[in-house]
Amino acid sequence: MRRWKPFPSAGRWLALALALVFSAGSLFFGWLCAQRFSGLAADWSIDLDFFLRFLCFLAMVFLAGTSWMRFIQVVSLWYGLDRNVVYIGSLGNQEMVPLDDIVRLDFGVRVDGLPVQIIQGIGCYWGTGNSADSASVMVRSTIPPRRCIFIVTHKGTYAISPDEIEIFVQELEQRRHLGATKQHSIEVVYGPWFNTPFWNDISSIYLLIIALVLNIFAFGVLARYFPQLPAQIEMRFDAVGGVSELRPRHQALFLPLAAFGVTLVNMFGAMVFFRYEKLVARMLQGASVVVQILFSVAVIMIVRA
Repeated sequence: MRRWKPFPSAGRWLALALALVFSAGSLFFGWLCAQRFSGLAADWSIDLDFFLRFLCFLAMVFLAGTSWMRFIQVVSLWYGLDRNVVYIGSLGNQEMVPLDDIVRLDFGVRVDGLPVQIIQGIGCYWGTGNSADSASVMVRSTIPPRRCIFIVTHKGTYAISPDEIEIFVQELEQRRHLGATKQHSIEVVYGPWFNTPFWNDISSIYLLIIALVLNIFAFGVLARYFPQLPAQIEMRFDAVGGVSELRPRHQALFLPLAAFGVTLVNMFGAMVFFRYEKLVARMLQGASVVVQILFSVAVIMIVRA
């Protein structure tokens, strides 16, 4: 099998620059947040200003992670060609397009509807869009789709951008005319590095987002009222709603932290089970949402007591 690198573009360097900037921002806001936890636990300065800094820290972490992922995606992108299959590889995954399924090659096709348009071109152009005739187009390139090669098959179209594009087209056409020696079908072989099927599952992602939003909400409510809480707070309640124990107020911060830990454990469990049983994985994610609701209620009871 012969491999081609993707056409060189400035997108990878843009992704790297953004990743470094957002990583530095994460460290800066993380340092600002850490300052509030200096000294004794009773002296921790937790308030709405701290929560806003914490939100900035989370935003920087998310943007840094997204930028690093886009950079790794484009750095690991490659195209391959053998007697039977065109390969598209990235992040350890391989998409296989049999030569027998290729109807024609095309150029200059307009593609609309690529997901998250704002990040297209940062690192690479990636996602599934639609052409003018409403056919699905899987974009896997480092340059805008209008400049790509379009491999049209019976089941969809692939937009790619190999370097030395003329040689790639010549070899592809030669091998198509020779004919395949083995029968293959269009498939995706997932690598061990990233649990791509889990992250492509809409239900799992929505449940994870809901759980994290509830966790942030609970922490925000606690941060808003933390300065007004007494030194000893009512944290546990018995079956009839009476106070069972008083605890130092800083221990209330452990509630959203514990809920986040449960969500994290459930997420890793869901990633493991997703390869074998999707329903169990989604149930774990749903359990995270339930846990977050219960912990949020506990936080609200504390600040209202």
